[in-house]
Amino acid sequence: MSDLQPEKYRHDLEVVRNTASQIIKDFDMIGVTITFSGNPDTAYKELLLQVTPALAEIYKKNQTTFRALLYRIDVDEMKFKNLERSFKGDEFYNKLAELVIEREFLKMLIRKLFTGQNG
Repeated sequence: MSDLQPEKYRHDLEVVRNTASQIIKDFDMIGVTITFSGNPDTAYKELLLQVTPALAEIYKKNQTTFRALLYRIDVDEMKFKNLERSFKGDEFYNKLAELVIEREFLKMLIRKLFTGQNG
């Protein structure tokens, strides 16, 4: 995946909007509302500020739902376990949110580059 050069697409409006839409959709399926203003310049921070506490709450309250969400998003299990071992508390949830956003971004980038689909 390193050949994709995702950094080149960090400000690609289509990829950013599709990433936000996918995050909104995935969290909505478990009853969590995530919003996005549509501003690509603030998208990452905006999503991170919502995804972090949402993940913390789900992790603490319902492990089955939490695991199902990570499976749906396709978070790498080894990366998750490494985070779980390496970080505690708020730092763990923040790093996990970064991992979730990055995974959703890569899925949307792959979709754009290899299938031509838009979300």
